[in-house]
Amino acid sequence: DLSRFYAGIRAVDGGVGRSAIAPEILLALWLYATLDGVGSARAVSRLLESHDAYRWLCGGVQVNHHTLSDFRKDQGEGLDELLSVSIASLMAAGVVKLKQVAQDGMRVRASAGAGSFRRKEKLEGYLEAARAAVARLKAEVEADPAQAERAREAARLRAAKEREARLEKALARLPEIEAIKQRQGKNPDQARASMTDAEATVMKMGDGGFRPAYNP
Repeated sequence: DLSRFYAGIRAVDGGVGRSAIAPEILLALWLYATLDGVGSARAVSRLLESHDAYRWLCGGVQVNHHTLSDFRKDQGEGLDELLSVSIASLMAAGVVKLKQVAQDGMRVRASAGAGSFRRKEKLEGYLEAARAAVARLKAEVEADPAQAERAREAARLRAAKEREARLEKALARLPEIEAIKQRQGKNPDQARASMTDAEATVMKMGDGGFRPAYNP
């Protein structure tokens, strides 16, 4: 029963306005996408251009990601419930199976140097010094009347602010690294974060060495 999906359509027989896309098409697309493990309207829109099954479901009707997204958002819980019931019925009939696939992480070398990692006390000291430098340089920029010198001071101020921001990120990441150390049975006080790239972590690589890296 799709009467609730038709209720919001204003362009009807005998009235004005462009013909609306039949809710059956949008429902079928979202149902197939859900079974296919696709949850993004933009991803479904791309599949409409490259995947025969999605094109067949449209039957020549042009559907874009805005329409798909609006349908999902406007119908809300009603659509979610209908999708759930439909999938459950298909599973009960043995037509489909829902499986989860886990993908192993891949370690990618970070550009941060191994020497950029510092513990909490060091990072807090550096941050305090960075903030002092920012305040001093800002005052110098405002006080110096010479344009060329102001430009140089402004560049130094930008560099100091960027360093301050990187140090703040490093300190903000420390609790996460401490929690990881704790789960590994290690001393959380030994946690260190990079001053140049807070997202990097020292990891054991494929060759057995330890280097700053990411695990996407």
